[in-house]
Amino acid sequence: MNDFTQPIPTNLPRELDQLVHEIQTSVQAPRELIVTVLLGAMALSVQHYCRVELKPKLSRPVGLLLLAECESGERKSAVLKLLFKPFMEIQRHWSEEASVELAKYEVAHALLREKKDALRAALKRAYLKGESTDEIEKKLIEILNARPKRSSARKLIYADVTPEALLEGLHECGNSAALVYDEFALFCDGPMARQLGNLNTLWSGEELPVDRKTSPSFVVRPAGFTCLFLPQPSVFKRFLDKQGDDAHGNGFFARVLPCSPLSTQGQRFENGVQAADKNLHWFYERCNKQLENTEPRLLKFSPEAQANWISIANFYESTVQPGAPFCESKEFASKAAENIARIAAVLHAFLSENSEEISSETLKYANDLFYYYGNQHLKSFAKAHPFAEDQRNAMDLCTWIYSILSGKRWNYVTKAYILQYGPNRLRNKAKLDLLLEYLAASFQITIWKQGKKTLIYPNTPVQTPLAQW
Repeated sequence: MNDFTQPIPTNLPRELDQLVHEIQTSVQAPRELIVTVLLGAMALSVQHYCRVELKPKLSRPVGLLLLAECESGERKSAVLKLLFKPFMEIQRHWSEEASVELAKYEVAHALLREKKDALRAALKRAYLKGESTDEIEKKLIEILNARPKRSSARKLIYADVTPEALLEGLHECGNSAALVYDEFALFCDGPMARQLGNLNTLWSGEELPVDRKTSPSFVVRPAGFTCLFLPQPSVFKRFLDKQGDDAHGNGFFARVLPCSPLSTQGQRFENGVQAADKNLHWFYERCNKQLENTEPRLLKFSPEAQANWISIANFYESTVQPGAPFCESKEFASKAAENIARIAAVLHAFLSENSEEISSETLKYANDLFYYYGNQHLKSFAKAHPFAEDQRNAMDLCTWIYSILSGKRWNYVTKAYILQYGPNRLRNKAKLDLLLEYLAASFQITIWKQGKKTLIYPNTPVQTPLAQW
């Protein structure tokens, strides 16, 4: 975990960190924006064939709901264009293939219609003459059974789409897709914003029956579903004013991983150097390879990672107690462990093909990322979920303690160490004492006196504590 005052964690897997740095150098967009779009792209590339097992006999899809709130001019479209390029290209290729198949279908359909008309005419003549129609009926049945099927182009990305078109597309054009809005006004002011419950269902991987009056009904069985929203603050505020209560009430915001990146405008100076694209080419190759995979993968945690994931789940459970950080955002905390597992599965599936086991190291990357989004959730929805300054300070301190114990593999940390190396604004003895008492009272730490030393231990109800990572 990372201090809340820091930007999005820099300790990404090496390949992804190099990719993000390359895009930062080229586009000079906020790192948080790049990482968020990157997560959406990786999820889209693997969600059609991957699931993650949270614990025995309980698995989930790996799609993500992501939101990066950025002012106009932060180069959202440039980042999106770079990272979603392989999906747009393969979707264009599928569309071209479908056009060829459509031409073949129309020819076959026309021939079939001529044959049917001829046989029906022959059948009518035979009836009128009192002749046997058995042979004609047999041929007619054969032709009807051989009717050509019209195939639709596979589709990966939907934007500015109606709810009906999205569900029909997931049913007919591939059941793994991403809903992407870099112009969030189209979502906010359109009918899709009133269908947040359906988006929840698709994210959860549950079947969604679609009943129709004038055409056949069907059932959407999503393999994976990712959303990527890139709103401007003013438009996002409008969405909160119009749909905020529903989004909180139906659990949509509980599933969303939001961020509000710091602007890079005013710091994007040109140096005349052509940016490298080595890592982008690697990324494109990985995406194309993942999209070709059709063999289902059920990813599981290694034994150590499973114990750590349980510790994480228990940690977030403790944060919904009265006065604890997520006491006013219980729904978001309740989805924390699953979201972390999904992120870990996306990272593992995208980077590794040799094992179905998610390592503790990969889980820690996912945990760090989610912790950043958790803080951003509290900030983004502060109006609906007020968060007192002392509670924020306590959460920051708890985060820092767990991060130190995790990174240094310590079982405890001393109060003296916190006063010397802890978050700057909390290095005050009186303030620190109050915060430690608060964390102890909410069962997040245990304070132990050993002579003149004050030892701080993490609380966890399992045998392998988070502090032993």
